[in-house]
Amino acid sequence: MSVPKGIYLAYFFQALIAVNGVYALATGRYGEMFTAFFMFGLTFVPYVAADRLDIRFPWFVYFLISLALWIHIAGYVQGWYVTLYPYYDKIAHLVSGISVALIGFLGVIFLERYWRMCLTPLFVAGFTVIFGLALGAIWEIYEFLVDQIFGGSLAGPMQNDLGDTMLDMIFVLIGSVGVALIGIAYFHTHRKSELADAMTGEDPDADSFL
Repeated sequence: MSVPKGIYLAYFFQALIAVNGVYALATGRYGEMFTAFFMFGLTFVPYVAADRLDIRFPWFVYFLISLALWIHIAGYVQGWYVTLYPYYDKIAHLVSGISVALIGFLGVIFLERYWRMCLTPLFVAGFTVIFGLALGAIWEIYEFLVDQIFGGSLAGPMQNDLGDTMLDMIFVLIGSVGVALIGIAYFHTHRKSELADAMTGEDPDADSFL
């Protein structure tokens, strides 16, 4: 099976995460170094999950996860969360929202095949939005707890006020709705089974999609 060219974008951002870790080490910022290399390890989770579950994710899943984690660690190491506030933070939440919603979208398609359900495209789209918002809310709770217990993160307070938190959730919502709308558009010309076949390797033409 040929490797899709798009996967090299994922490799590129994985490398950038590692570079930020090395930079943090060279400048003696060991907390940021640990975080960078931890996130570098997280970028391999979808590869391991795909291998263990014997499924095939589209290349842009790996790319978006690597991109989201790079945006996060670069914001700490390069100080962009502070110097580019609030725009950088909102872009980070937008990309993260897209990534999480995409995982939810593909996950429910896979589970539909595994559990032999028959879900409507509208249900899949609704689940995608709810899944993205749920994970976004959990992250906001995490930010709140970090501020309350530790007084903030490496870049300072993670939440400034209620307005900042709500804007974060709005950008997560925008990303989640965007994925849901693309999914609905996809279902206008394709069956859900085609996507499931592509992920399970049952579609001989899956390489063009993945």
